[in-house]
Amino acid sequence: MVKRFMSIYPMALNRIGFAVLLFFSRGLILAQSPVDQVLQQAVNDTRLSSINQQLSYYNSNSFKSPAIRELELRVRGNNFDLSPDNFSLRLGILNPNERTANNIFNVAKEGYLLKTRDHLLNEILSEKYNGLINNFDLVTTLSLLQEEKNQIKAFELAQKGILVLNDWIKLDQTLLELRLKQADFESQIHTKNSKIMINNSLFLNVDWGEFELVTLDEIKSTIALHSNKSFFLEVDLASEKLNLDRLKLNIDYAESWNIGFVQAGYDIDGGVGLKNQMDYRIGITIPLFNEDKPKLKREELSLIGTANELRHLEEINALIDLQRMKQFNDLVLRYEMLLQKEQELSNLAAGGVDGIDGFLALSKYMTSVKKSLHKTNIKILLLYIEILEKKGILGAEPYLNYLSKELNPFTFN
Repeated sequence: MVKRFMSIYPMALNRIGFAVLLFFSRGLILAQSPVDQVLQQAVNDTRLSSINQQLSYYNSNSFKSPAIRELELRVRGNNFDLSPDNFSLRLGILNPNERTANNIFNVAKEGYLLKTRDHLLNEILSEKYNGLINNFDLVTTLSLLQEEKNQIKAFELAQKGILVLNDWIKLDQTLLELRLKQADFESQIHTKNSKIMINNSLFLNVDWGEFELVTLDEIKSTIALHSNKSFFLEVDLASEKLNLDRLKLNIDYAESWNIGFVQAGYDIDGGVGLKNQMDYRIGITIPLFNEDKPKLKREELSLIGTANELRHLEEINALIDLQRMKQFNDLVLRYEMLLQKEQELSNLAAGGVDGIDGFLALSKYMTSVKKSLHKTNIKILLLYIEILEKKGILGAEPYLNYLSKELNPFTFN
C-alpha cells in the first residue's frame, strides 16, 4: 500500500521572488553582489578608454582654424653679396570656406565621438545583461534539479516503512540519476564561470534570491514603448559617419583652392624715402585648373555608394526588427501556455497522487513543464535585451536596470 502524496512543488519561474540556492561549483563558492554593481562595471571597460581620451583632448584644445595659412619672410641680396638689400613679408591667406568647413567638421567630430561612446556603452551593457541572464539561467536550472530531488526525498520519507522493494528501487534509481545530473551540471557551471572570470567580463557573485526580476507585463510595456520608433543605433552611427565624411570632403574641396597671398616689401636700393623703398604685392589664384579634382570626384563617388549602403542597412534593420517582434510575441504565447499548464499540474498534484508510478510520472511531467517554462523565460529576457540594445536604449540616459522590477535607475560611479 502506498500513501497518497501531496505535492510540494512551488509555483515558479514566472517570477524570481523565490530564494535561489547559493551553490558550490567543485569547491568554488560564489559570493554575493548587487545586480546594479555588475552593470556599473560597464564604464570601466577598456574599450571606452580611447573614446574618452579623444573627447578629453577635444575639450582641452582649440580646433579653430587661423585666418593666416602661412607666414613667410623673404630676404634677397644682389651678386651673392652677404648683405641683403631686399626684405619682404608674405602672408598666405586661408580660404574662408576652408576655415568654415574645418570648424563645422570639428564640432561634428566631437558629436560623432559622443555617439560612438554611447554606442560602445550600449554594447557593453548588453554584454553585462546577457551575462547576468546566463548566470541566472545556470543558478535557476541547478535549483530546479535540487527541487526535483527534494520532492522525491520527501515522497520517500513519507512512504518510509511501507515501500515494497520494487518501488524503493524506482525511487532510488531516479534519485541517483538526479544526483549525477546535478554533479554534471555543477561541473559545467564551474567551467563556464572560470571562462567568464578569465575574460573578466562580469561578476558572477549575484544573489538572485534578493533580487526582484522584471515581470512579463513590464517587459511588454517597455518594448511597446519603443517598438514604434524607427531608430536603430547602428544606422544612426553609420549616418553620423557618412555626414562626417561629407564634411571632410568639403574641407578637401576648400583646401584644393589656395586663394593667394598678400606681400609687403622693403628695398634698400629702391630710392630715397620709404615711399620709394616700400612695395606690396597681391596674388590671387584663378581656379580654372585643379590637380586634385580627380581625387575629389573619387571621394564623392565613394560617398554616393556609402549613402546607398546606409539605406540598405536601414531597410535590413527594420526587417530584422519585425522578425524580433514576431519572435517575441511567439515566445510570450508559449510562456503563457506553459504557465497555464504548470497551474493545472500543480492543482492536480495538490489533490494527491496514487501509486509510485503515478507520482514519478507526474513529477517528471511537472519538471519538464517547469524547465520549459524557465527556458522560455530566459529566451524572452535575452530577446528583450537585444531589442533594447538595437534601439540604443540600454546606454541612454537615464540609466535604468532593465532586469529589475519597476526598472530601477542606477548611476555610474
